[in-house]
Amino acid sequence: AARPSFQAHGNAAEKVITTELIQKYLDENQTLILAILENQNVGKLEACNQYQARLQQNLMYLAAIADAQPPAKPGANAAQGGAGAAQ
Repeated sequence: AARPSFQAHGNAAEKVITTELIQKYLDENQTLILAILENQNVGKLEACNQYQARLQQNLMYLAAIADAQPPAKPGANAAQGGAGAAQ
């Protein structure tokens, strides 16, 4: 069964939001989802609960970041990197 190790994120208010930070959360979420699936398949539901709780924390954090962003300007092109909103 998967046993990913994750670092504590600490206080979100202390962090500078960067594209790299958001990508770390997305990568961790992918690992968590895979760990949840693997543990479900072998019947380790307690481990699933731990990973699901961490996934929920991460998703709430990412949602808070998204909610705090100013509305996109009309005509803004995502192909320009899209990193401006995350800086």
